[in-house]
Amino acid sequence: MTENEFDELWQRAEAESYGQRLAAEYPAWRRKQTRIITMVTSLVLVVAVAFSILTLQQRQLRGYEKVYCNRVGTTDVQWASLAAEMLME
Repeated sequence: MTENEFDELWQRAEAESYGQRLAAEYPAWRRKQTRIITMVTSLVLVVAVAFSILTLQQRQLRGYEKVYCNRVGTTDVQWASLAAEMLME
């Protein structure tokens, strides 16, 4: 057996053991990747929901832009107190 044949045989045996090790470790690696993808997706979803809620709250904190009244007997004093209350918010 020449030195080149020995090296080739050694490399094949090494590659075979490396391939077997990769095949054995693949299920654990795949579970880890799935867990990471699930965590990142969950985090993005939580951030999106939180952003939506905060945006909605900001809109609600602005208060009333207009006031409508269907009652005919509303006095100017009531409108003035309502306007003052709205301005104080």
